[in-house]
Amino acid sequence: MKRRMTVNNMMNNLRNKQINTWFDLGIFIDRFKENKPIPTISFKGDYDTFKQEITEGGIAFITFYFSIDGVTVEVEKYAKIFRRRVPEVPIHYIAGEIFPESDDLIDKDVIKYVIPEMKGFDRWDLYQDFYFTKLERGSQEYNDLIIKFWEQTLIITEKLGKYIEDHNIQLLYLINVCSNPGNVALALACVFVSEYLGIPVINNNHDFYWEGGNRKQDIINKGLKKGPRDFFFHNSDIGEFFSQIKVLFPWESRSWLNVNINRGQSEHLIKVNGHNPANVMEISTAVDTDEYTSISKRKKINSLLQVETILSRYSNTLIGYSVNDVFINKLVDSNNPKPILITGFKTKAVRNFLAENIIFLQPTRIITRKRIEFGLKLLKKLFSMNSFTEKFDETNKLKVTIIVTGPISDGHYNYFEKVIKRFKKLVDNLEERHRDRVYLAFLFSEFDTEQFKQKYKEPLSLPDLYNIASLVLLPSKTEGRGLPIIEATACGTPIFCRRYFPEEVYSQVIGEHLPEKDRLNVIEFEGKRIPDKMANIIIDKVFYPHKYNEENEHNRKVVHRRYSLNALEKNIEEVCYRLYLQIKSNANALKRTKEAFKVYEKWLRVNEKNLYKILNNTHRQYLPGYGKLSFMLYLKSLIDPSYFRVEEQQIRGLAFNFAYHIINIDPDLELIPVEKIIEFYNSVDNIFNYREGEVEIQHDHSISYRHRNKNYYPYQQFTIQEISGITNYLYHKIIMPTIPM
Repeated sequence: MKRRMTVNNMMNNLRNKQINTWFDLGIFIDRFKENKPIPTISFKGDYDTFKQEITEGGIAFITFYFSIDGVTVEVEKYAKIFRRRVPEVPIHYIAGEIFPESDDLIDKDVIKYVIPEMKGFDRWDLYQDFYFTKLERGSQEYNDLIIKFWEQTLIITEKLGKYIEDHNIQLLYLINVCSNPGNVALALACVFVSEYLGIPVINNNHDFYWEGGNRKQDIINKGLKKGPRDFFFHNSDIGEFFSQIKVLFPWESRSWLNVNINRGQSEHLIKVNGHNPANVMEISTAVDTDEYTSISKRKKINSLLQVETILSRYSNTLIGYSVNDVFINKLVDSNNPKPILITGFKTKAVRNFLAENIIFLQPTRIITRKRIEFGLKLLKKLFSMNSFTEKFDETNKLKVTIIVTGPISDGHYNYFEKVIKRFKKLVDNLEERHRDRVYLAFLFSEFDTEQFKQKYKEPLSLPDLYNIASLVLLPSKTEGRGLPIIEATACGTPIFCRRYFPEEVYSQVIGEHLPEKDRLNVIEFEGKRIPDKMANIIIDKVFYPHKYNEENEHNRKVVHRRYSLNALEKNIEEVCYRLYLQIKSNANALKRTKEAFKVYEKWLRVNEKNLYKILNNTHRQYLPGYGKLSFMLYLKSLIDPSYFRVEEQQIRGLAFNFAYHIINIDPDLELIPVEKIIEFYNSVDNIFNYREGEVEIQHDHSISYRHRNKNYYPYQQFTIQEISGITNYLYHKIIMPTIPM
């Protein structure tokens, strides 16, 4: 794919812009968006040629950081699929930080590059200024921030652009960069690099800032619940500032394909953000079903022995440390924590730890939203029930251990301490005969380190941990995906999980929208209570697992059908083909739209003649429906000089929602070629892109005035209801003839 321009030309162009205020930035981005080609990259070859060019140049996966976390795990799956299809394709990982521990997750052939200014969230140096400093128009903080932000955007743009140019990268694969504003400068830099240089983008969104986030005034006035992402809206009352987040997260472009993890996110982009449905898709996840499967009894024993080695810190004696010892002797360093076994009773050597041990596994990092303490609540509930304690007391060697697998996330050491204090409180309240038989273990991802792997011919892996567990715990408040559900069920291990937020994600992972044969069976809870009935189900599955062999086999089959690497490979192939269609020439779709305007306008004029026989329009204009779109219709747009951008998104959203709806209710949907559906959506998109000449008279409350130009867009002479009419006309011209009679 031919570059639009060089990095040097791009940087000269950007540095010549006078961006000194948030108003300057808004007007510049508006003009940039209006004047760029559609699509930015116009690809003329066939699909095989498209794939070949990507192969020769390579793919850059871009995110805030690579560590031992869900994002890195997911990226490795996507990269693995690309390598399966084209083994020689160069793969680049670009981030603000690449932590050493991620080496054990990342393929050795990956080319890594760090741009420190790309760090995200509380590691981004403008994070506090954006979301935790109250900004006021005209204040020193407000005026200083735009200068610092623009300077940082230019730095990232130049570094990222130069690396991409030097390595001839042909495809950008962004992960969460343009869905959660953890680094707004990085998001804008990615827009500049892709649009100026002419590089297509797959923009993968695990979660969005509006999921679990609301404005303070909406929480008060509309009775909305407080959420974990409310802080993103701290300065949402300042339109010139916040409208940039509305525009960038995510960016709307014909050459940007937004791939989301659930249908609810996609519908939000279409209906609220006004994105072309042709540029919106869903992407699933996958597990390697050759790795995530049942293991032999011999391997389970070997895995248990390795867990004991980790917890003993490679010594000959396993020690269970009291909570008091952990604090007094500082046994867990906040910067470099070592695996530890904790007993709420007293420090002692632990014999036969793994013999007759019920393991509850929480495969997660230590972070507040993971709600690790809920596992302790479950133990409290179980020990309060006779059906559990009677079985537990049949042998005095039986133990129960909660194992947490991951590291302590930055800024969450206090939460780790809170968890072990709660553990001590739990043990203190147990019957005396039970106190020294309950443990809490932290592996801190030691099994992923090179130090550990070199000790064993068959080193312990996460799938092995799932296999030795009696129950997997996922009590998280929020999840981007909920991968442990899929991993646990693939291994045939029961999982106790919350209906986490966003609930649409949870529902889709389980398969509640699918027939029974494609749904996963889990032990599900809501709220803070654990009912007796649910506790009894857990007790039954822990002590009598053989009774659930049929259910476990059902779950394995569901995972194979829906979440295997083969299923993900098919999904990614569909994504790549859609991106290819979107960077093809816009000429035919634009021609369709122009013709539709002419036919529809002529039809309206014929009807107007009859209408004006009964209406006096000498000194007034009759507007059927809501009103002409050339004028701002929302009161807030008249008050807030930047809200027109949101109004434009919502107008597009109304049109695309209608287009999306009539396609999806079409009874012959499965017979319509995907190419025709894409042509229809792009023709609707061109309703808002097609412009010719300038308006004769400029009104101070017109959309064009707010854009500081006189560009004439024919659609603005219509009402939103009339735009629906043009959309319906395009549907009949493009879609209906394709259906065989």
